Amino acid sequence: MKTFIAKSIVLLITINLASGCKDFDDLRLNPNNPNKVPPSLLFTGAIPTPTSSFVDDYIFAQYHLWSSTDNTAAVNYRFGSTTFSYATLRNIDKMEQESVVTNAPVYAIMAKFLRAYYYVEMTKRLGDIPLSEAMKGAAIPQPKYDTQKSVYLQCLNWLNQANNELGAYISSHPGETIPGDFYYGGDLKKWQKAINAYTIRVLISLTKKADDADLKVKERFATIVNAPAQYPLMASSTDNMQISHRDEEGFRASYNPSAATYRASVVLADTYVDLLKSYLDPRLQKVADPTPKALAANPTNETAVREDFNSYKGADISASGATNVSRKLNGDLSLPNEKRYWNFIGQPSILIGYIEQELNIAEAAHLGWIATGAKTHYDNGVKASMDFYTVDINLANDYVTNKAPYITGAAGLTRIHQQMYLALAENSGWESFFMTRRTGVPAYKFSTENSVTKIPVRWAYPSAEDTDNRQNYRATLRSQFGAEVDDRDQVMWLLK
Repeated sequence: MKTFIAKSIVLLITINLASGCKDFDDLRLNPNNPNKVPPSLLFTGAIPTPTSSFVDDYIFAQYHLWSSTDNTAAVNYRFGSTTFSYATLRNIDKMEQESVVTNAPVYAIMAKFLRAYYYVEMTKRLGDIPLSEAMKGAAIPQPKYDTQKSVYLQCLNWLNQANNELGAYISSHPGETIPGDFYYGGDLKKWQKAINAYTIRVLISLTKKADDADLKVKERFATIVNAPAQYPLMASSTDNMQISHRDEEGFRASYNPSAATYRASVVLADTYVDLLKSYLDPRLQKVADPTPKALAANPTNETAVREDFNSYKGADISASGATNVSRKLNGDLSLPNEKRYWNFIGQPSILIGYIEQELNIAEAAHLGWIATGAKTHYDNGVKASMDFYTVDINLANDYVTNKAPYITGAAGLTRIHQQMYLALAENSGWESFFMTRRTGVPAYKFSTENSVTKIPVRWAYPSAEDTDNRQNYRATLRSQFGAEVDDRDQVMWLLK
């Protein structure tokens, strides 16, 4: 997806390569670099983009795919360390500064949303992170770590400010667009909806802290849902923060049809396939091909084979790599649907979408946070997911009425989470993994083949922290985990 914006941010890349960790003020003194950067260009470079598990390092994180490219090893979920996003945040700071110079205040408003986005994405991977003393350059070269709770408080406040300020700006500047936007063509109203849909995501991720008196999770959620004029939300999938692909340089999807070796290695996982089969879910025929063995058994009636749910089988990720490779070679496993995925158009790449928003609201209603009917939003989300996969509307209506209707109680909450998992497969980045980490749905399978017995709950901090910011780094490990231990099993505040 990064090729989508490559041509439009050549100048920004030049600045980043030349500057490294330097302050932007340093660039003004360097005659070899430009000393002015339009805020629109910085905005383009700072906007997060979707990623695909077909090509990126989280092929197993959504637990719907399995690939034999890694020496046929079983999945071990060893995520290792991750990186900080402070380089991007420096560009956001610069964008805000340039918005003043160029009298374009809308970019300063968008900076609040983008800051919140990147800090949330860091903290939910790591735990405590530097925020209040971060971005100070030489003034504070070794920033302290802020508690995860304080990071969420700050980010929720930024998101609320971004919504309110953007709403006021839209009212005073009707019809104005924001240059540099490759999602909505500059439509500020759609950006406001995306900001609130993202806030909904953040709030539902805080279910374990729903009663925290400082965070006011339930109150914030209810305020958004009950005040649509002030907090507009996505009304349909046409409001999705997504990119639709076309077979043109810079706009292609990640499913490279010419990557024959990799393409042949990817199959679907049984956690995903079996859940679809259990509900006789018509999305299965859209995302998967029948096993080669099933097709070979009835070569004259492919339609009948595709309509038979028994024609689909997934890989067991708790089995050995050799076992799954053998099953694949024997024609016993389903591959991703060739017509849907293995071309440069594929399906739209969603970052934040209506489907997720509606299922998040359904969960909040199910938990009693809001009075809005959980069934209404459950049906909205599931049927929108069906539409995303081009399932006939009559089949979608039958599904939410008969096959997988909304139900109350604990089983109903599990069903909402199952539908979220199915809907988020192959879109919305890592959100499916974070949902599973929070809810335990679907249940991950483990064996001695996986080298671990439970899902990882975090990434390690960048290794450079132990040299560049050792005192603060080790202090936060002790305060969070009771020891100077930094690994995937340490439980952060968010999950306690």
